[in-house]
Amino acid sequence: MPADASGVIEIESSLGKMLGLSALAVLMTAMSAAVAFSLLPGTPLSGYQQAMGYGGTVFFGLCFIVIVWRHVTTRGPVVTITPDGIRDVRIAAELIPWRAVRAVTTWEYRRQKCVVLSIDPTVESKLTLTAVARWSRGPNRALGADGLCMTAQGLKTDFDTLLSACQNRVRTAQGGTRAGA
Repeated sequence: MPADASGVIEIESSLGKMLGLSALAVLMTAMSAAVAFSLLPGTPLSGYQQAMGYGGTVFFGLCFIVIVWRHVTTRGPVVTITPDGIRDVRIAAELIPWRAVRAVTTWEYRRQKCVVLSIDPTVESKLTLTAVARWSRGPNRALGADGLCMTAQGLKTDFDTLLSACQNRVRTAQGGTRAGA
């Protein structure tokens, strides 16, 4: 993930990772549907188990739709890191200035790691957040991730590289102060 001459880093989606996520979503949808519709031979299921199967069918089906939708509609870089700020099209339409980032931390839930950007509330309120970012903001906060969450899932980079790039840029923008843990 090298920067160009102007210090800009552009990270695109990975077709291979997106196909893997799509296949996993299809598999989980099929397994959930098999439970929901009692398609597993010789396995008596309770009403609760079938309800969970219906829920899983809807949830993983929607996950598949979101994965495909994002891949089809996203052209160019998904994440752009500049000396001035960061733009993740999965979070907000605008560049989030580094000077507005109060901390860069990590959060992990069920082996899913996120870079959490704690943004000045005044700046965050002016951002045009995506629907997913708006809807997930409260639940993420309740689970301990109080900030805008970025993941390397489906990108042509890994979590540690994304985290390091964010921490380094915030540290530089804040004049060498620490950018979180």
